[in-house]
Amino acid sequence: MKLPRSFLPGLAVALALAAGSANAQEEPEATPTPAPAEAPSVTSEPLAPAAPQAAPASAPPPAAVAPLPTPTPAPPARVSDPATLAILQAPAENPFGLLAQTPATLPPKLTFADAIVSAAKFVSVRVDRTGRPMGSRPERDPIPSLANESQKSIARWTFDPGRKGADFVDTWASLRLDLAVEVDSPRSVQGILTPVGPANAVPKPLLWSTDDLWLETRNAPPTDGTVPLATLDAPPMPKKTPWDADSYKGPFSAKFWVKVKSTGVVEKAIPLEVSDPVLLGYLRRAMSTWAFRPAQANGGPVDSWNELVLSGQIAYDVDLKQIASLRRTLAGT
Repeated sequence: MKLPRSFLPGLAVALALAAGSANAQEEPEATPTPAPAEAPSVTSEPLAPAAPQAAPASAPPPAAVAPLPTPTPAPPARVSDPATLAILQAPAENPFGLLAQTPATLPPKLTFADAIVSAAKFVSVRVDRTGRPMGSRPERDPIPSLANESQKSIARWTFDPGRKGADFVDTWASLRLDLAVEVDSPRSVQGILTPVGPANAVPKPLLWSTDDLWLETRNAPPTDGTVPLATLDAPPMPKKTPWDADSYKGPFSAKFWVKVKSTGVVEKAIPLEVSDPVLLGYLRRAMSTWAFRPAQANGGPVDSWNELVLSGQIAYDVDLKQIASLRRTLAGT
């Protein structure tokens, strides 16, 4: 969606709300003691309405100019940030550009920490009258790096078929797979920080909203002759669910526009690209602990917008905790 130029005055407010929401959601919690390994539970649940967003906390006033803060490594924690992101429209003129005598720079060492991230994967599975999966398609995938392994696993599942009255029917199952992702601190991370100037075009951000907001856009009836979920007395339910998409080790990459305050901390981060969306909250939390050297203009430190590109090697384990059957068609319209 492209808004008119008259939307520009509200842009700063949208960005501030997004930053406040992200900061409020990214408070670390104590790492729970891992539970013994167990098979994922399977539930059938109605779709709950989207919960209202909490009002963002007011940002404290900027601190007086002082020596650069000491980097504080983020302790292992449970990242609860659901990656609620502002939609940044592209105005005709760049409101973020700054002509600084000295650009902002990254700290000498980029610190990361182990963390646990909760995520949900949504899939549609066509299930025939005998309960056999006839095909599946990912609808919303927080870990596309494991897409092939996920597809192969779901192809081996078995189901209780959908039922309408006394008859078993051919239909599409709508499933939410609840995942717990243990992220190991990435190694050999390269970071590039480039100042945003007045002549830079404003890029289109990565659109990754909350699961509830995304689900509101999904409820189109099937057009392939299968029986709609909403008309069934019982939806297809998974019985055997082998899961091989349980780990990833390999490259990752991400690109953000970040606002570095005159105090050397990141105030806002707008994602533009990421290899796996499950890393959005994790990376934003990590960069909030870094001590940047702020940009300099007119003899003193100033706020500045910059493009931050990160790349390196990362590893995480993925545990399938629960499978929920939704009474809503997930296929996009």
